[in-house]
This record gives sequence, structure tokens and C-alpha cells, in this order.
Amino acid sequence: MTIFHINDFIERGKYTEMKNCEFITNSIKENIRLFHFNTEVMRIEWKDIGVVSKFVSNKEYSWDKDALKEMFYDLGILVHACSICIEKLSEDQLLRLINKEMLLVETFVRFSPNKQLKNTDTIWWADMDIQDQLEVWHEYYKKLEILSGEWYRLRKRACSSVILQKEKKVVCDYGTISLLETKPAVSVQHFLSIFGNSELLDVVVIDISKVEELAARGFICMSEIKEYRQFKDVKLKFFLMEISKEQAMYEFNKRRLKLLSYLSVTRSPQVNLNELISDDFFV
Repeated sequence: MTIFHINDFIERGKYTEMKNCEFITNSIKENIRLFHFNTEVMRIEWKDIGVVSKFVSNKEYSWDKDALKEMFYDLGILVHACSICIEKLSEDQLLRLINKEMLLVETFVRFSPNKQLKNTDTIWWADMDIQDQLEVWHEYYKKLEILSGEWYRLRKRACSSVILQKEKKVVCDYGTISLLETKPAVSVQHFLSIFGNSELLDVVVIDISKVEELAARGFICMSEIKEYRQFKDVKLKFFLMEISKEQAMYEFNKRRLKLLSYLSVTRSPQVNLNELISDDFFV
């Protein structure tokens, strides 16, 4: 019955409401970004509303990943600093991985609305002052959180729909519900179990987040690694969020730094930093 729950969500107007909330919050966020940019400050806290707006600068680098790959291969730690690039696998390698059931493919549900669900909402908040727009943003952001969470769970459950698994695509009055597959993936460990270390070099790409983790654990020196990067640019990223969400992100980063510090002292087995945070944290 999972596919009918999606249809019910749409028929009850929740999908249209969710998209309207999305449009309103995105539009107001852009207005706040322009207002904030002209203040020439990096962070503004709107305490009465419980919202913070801020610009965060982010340095961008280009990496000589081929040189890093060679270095890690020579050090014998390439397996811990890379991921398999599926496009680099040969046809024979793909077939052998498929036969061994080692290719990971996940399914997901996509809804493509037709013209009946076209957004017709007017920009009724345009003449409001910034404070009032922020209050509107906060109200519709909370609605969007609830609706998006429900929509995500419905699509997740619909992946097991017998109808979708058989037909792959179902047309309803408001659009098309499709069952799609993610890009195939294979773990480094599974690849090694079949082909060994000799074929690894040609099919991997360096994962910079894993490199930083190796440095924190003391297996490599980050100052040496930085020789393989070149500064590109500084980008400003704008955030508009609840103050409580900002605090949660701060606590997460603090735990992450604490863990990296612990790893540098103990050289303990690899820990997945992503496990520190729930899947729906940034929804």
C-alpha cells in the first residue's frame, strides 16, 4: 500500500503545501541574504525570532590527487585514503563484481508532478520589512520541516512497493511516480578481495576527508600533504537557520574535533565521523 500513501499525500494537498513552503522560505532567504550582505557583518542574531543569519568563508583548493595516490600507494596506505571510481572499472571487473554480488545499488522514489500541481503562489511578503519576513520564514520553515520529513519517509517506504518494483513507473492524476537506482558503488575491501592490491591503483580516487582522518591518526603528516594542494578561491556561503540548529552544528563540530584529537593520540581503528550525526540533521 506504500505507493497509495504517496498518492494520498498529494491528493490531500500536502505536496503542494510543501512546495509552496519551499518557495516561500527560499525566496525570503534570498531577500535576507541581500539585506545581510549590505550590512558588511558576518553574523546577525535575531533573538526575538530565534533565528541567525551568517556568512561563512570557505577556502577552496585544487589537489594533485594523482601524486597523492602514488605517494599513498608507496606508503602502503592507499586503501585507507581512497574510494573506488565506478567509471574506471573495466567490463571484466564489473562483471566479476556483479557475479559476486558486490556492487551496491540503492533504490529511491522520484515524483515528477504535472501541470496540475504548478505553483501559483503570489509573492505576498514582498513589501514586508526584514523583521516581518524573518517571522514568515521561520513559520514556513517549521511547516516545511514537518512536511519534508513526512514526504521523505513515504518515498523511502515506497521503495518496497510491489507495484513499483514490477512496473518501475506509475502514472497518477498529478504526475509520475518512478522507482530509480542510484549510481552503483563498490567498497575498496570488496574490490581487494577479488582483484588484490595490484589493480587498485588504476580504479581509485583520493578522498580528501579520509586523508585528513589519516593525518589526525598520525599515519601521515598534514604539512606534507598540503604541498599537493593549490589555493583557488575563497567562497562565501550564506546560512539562515534557527539558533538551536546553529548550536547543534557547533556541538557536532566540537565532538568531531575532539574525536580527531583522540585519534591522533591513540591511532585507534578508523571511526566513521558521519556516525556522530543523524541522517535528518540537515533536513
